[in-house]
Amino acid sequence: MKILFIGNSHTYYNAMPQIVQELFCATGQKPHVTMLALGGKNLCYHAASTNVPFNIRFGGYDVVIAQEKAGGFDPVSFREGAKAIKDMADEAGSAFYLYMPWTSKENRAAQNDMTDVYQSFCRANGCFFAPAGEVFGRMLLTEPADALYREDGSHATLFGSYVAAVTVFYTITGRKRIMKVADIEDPGVKLGFPVELCQRVHTEACRTMRLFNG
Repeated sequence: MKILFIGNSHTYYNAMPQIVQELFCATGQKPHVTMLALGGKNLCYHAASTNVPFNIRFGGYDVVIAQEKAGGFDPVSFREGAKAIKDMADEAGSAFYLYMPWTSKENRAAQNDMTDVYQSFCRANGCFFAPAGEVFGRMLLTEPADALYREDGSHATLFGSYVAAVTVFYTITGRKRIMKVADIEDPGVKLGFPVELCQRVHTEACRTMRLFNG
């Protein structure tokens, strides 16, 4: 499987796509992962760039997964950029997904609005999204904000990127059964996070993915 990640710092921080790759490897698959990400850039920027259309058209990707910027989230711009990249992926024969990040630590109340925009776009355009921002919210019910947010209150800690990666993994695979972390070489456990905590991440990611994608 070949996967192309498109986004910005919420994608490339802590090499999040690599954690997704390791999750696939833990289940016996060997995906090839490519990332096109620039800090602060939105999907309209990527759709109009040179690298993204070229890679989608000629890269032979099985999956294209795109992330709109979280800071200054603009629903109109998001829809325009997401639709343009989805059309490219459709033409290339690639499955298209969206990866929804999280709002800032100081603006968690805006997450509901962002989620509604992602969900309505996917329903209208026949695609799915990885609701990482929603999984963040569920983890914050028991974990301190500093466990998921870096000092800037916007980007993810390594654990936060692990949460995002697990959400992306369940979304791309469409798995409806929660994996038992103790039975696989889970990258979160390898990074030193407690098994029980990693199992909760898998549980929340799988259940939340199913809630929003059916």
